[in-house]
Amino acid sequence: MMLTFCASCGVGDPLQDAARRKAQAAPLQLPDLPSACREKIGSGVQLGDRLDVALRKTDHALVRQWARVDDCAAWFEKLQSSAAFGAQK
Repeated sequence: MMLTFCASCGVGDPLQDAARRKAQAAPLQLPDLPSACREKIGSGVQLGDRLDVALRKTDHALVRQWARVDDCAAWFEKLQSSAAFGAQK
């Protein structure tokens, strides 16, 4: 019976291994959510507004709110693709 040793078997790059262990041990530090992502937009409809005016105000508020949601989603996707989540730049 002959015993064979392979010097490169199962041995990774020590620097990469150390960096990986450090990243796994450190808690993930995420940036704060942009303040605009927490704001909500009111429609501004008041008692006594005509229905067409109320509808226009509500529609305008929804368009602005959805634009804010899109901006916040883009911010999150950028964060998700960053090195904070282990992605390669």
